[in-house]
Amino acid sequence: MPHALAIAGGGASGLCAAVFAAQSGGFSRITLLERGPRVGRKLLATGNGRCNLTNRFFARKNYHGADPAFTAPAFARFGLEETLAFFESLGLLFHEEEDGRIYPRSLQAASVLDALRLEADRLGVETRCGCEVTAIRRAPGGFSLSLAEGGALSAGLVLLAAGGPASPKLGGTDAGARPLAPFGHKTGALLPSIVQLKTETAPIRPLAGIKFEGTASLLDGGTPLRSEPGEILFTEYGLSGPPILQLSCTATHLLEKRGAAPKIALDFFPEYDKKTLSALLYRRVYARPDAELSHFLLGLLPRRLGETILKAAGIAPLSRRADSLTRQELASLTGLLKGWTLAVTGTTGLANAQATAGGVLTRDFDSQTLESRLVPGLYACGEVLDIDGDCGGFNLQWAWSSAMLAVSAMLERE
Repeated sequence: MPHALAIAGGGASGLCAAVFAAQSGGFSRITLLERGPRVGRKLLATGNGRCNLTNRFFARKNYHGADPAFTAPAFARFGLEETLAFFESLGLLFHEEEDGRIYPRSLQAASVLDALRLEADRLGVETRCGCEVTAIRRAPGGFSLSLAEGGALSAGLVLLAAGGPASPKLGGTDAGARPLAPFGHKTGALLPSIVQLKTETAPIRPLAGIKFEGTASLLDGGTPLRSEPGEILFTEYGLSGPPILQLSCTATHLLEKRGAAPKIALDFFPEYDKKTLSALLYRRVYARPDAELSHFLLGLLPRRLGETILKAAGIAPLSRRADSLTRQELASLTGLLKGWTLAVTGTTGLANAQATAGGVLTRDFDSQTLESRLVPGLYACGEVLDIDGDCGGFNLQWAWSSAMLAVSAMLERE
């Protein structure tokens, strides 16, 4: 007998689940409950408003949490081709970039939200906004969901797709997982991911607002954990830009678990090894021996950045001539240009994060179905679980794949 399905959360995973479930025709009723005034608010902000649907190169290495392997069944069953076919069935075409990021051809996140929302409406999904689920209880025939505005909703099956607390201005909340607690489900620390990093500020105080193309590497002690190329931005609090956002998840976990500050190493010339860069600097000395040191890196880096690095290398005063540079000073300068390290002191927090690291512990869910091991008939998907991905479409891929897996498992449970 078809069940009534209640989906708590109208974000990316909840909307996908609602449409996928409605397309199947296997449920007697589908109700989508969203605590905010409208569905999909965070979805509109993804990919800088372009909605980075997925990434052609997504793999397990792009995911984090206590057990990243938990994602494997979802991705094996609903991978890239299945995801694109699903959205193509809604009328979307795609635009792919060299790094594998895939967007709607319109480059408008609103296109994705509208496609999901309109299809849900067309197929008869009942969408109720301003409707927060405050408690889930066992009831005859399934579950009873208590609602913040009063009353309750009965359902045979429940899918929790309530997201996490990142970006509260767009509807992020830490309340989504609370209804699971009475059943014995545990939630780990909720941390910001895909977020700007705070660093020691004294060395970079003159550099706020300056950008450069380079590579940022995250160091644990002296061990490089990961490197990311791209545009890096100095801020009054630390560092931002795509490479920093990519490194932030790992940095956040290190700060939480170890309490010791990791470091970011900045390579301003990733196209050169140290020997080649050193030779380049010596040639500049020989070519312009009378040049003032304040202009020594002119043409290589923004002037203010060049002067700051020279001072950090212990080279002063900058009114000296280039031919006054000693071998030791040139070696120190080369080293900083290839690896200027800054201690990470924190992040700008969940308010500025694009995703949540941490969530409901996956150990109490079946990775093959996303059904609770503690509460049969109760499922979870997306960001509410302790899985988070890198920047670049990886979190949305988890939202789609986990939503489709959970719905498929419900259809197959009898």
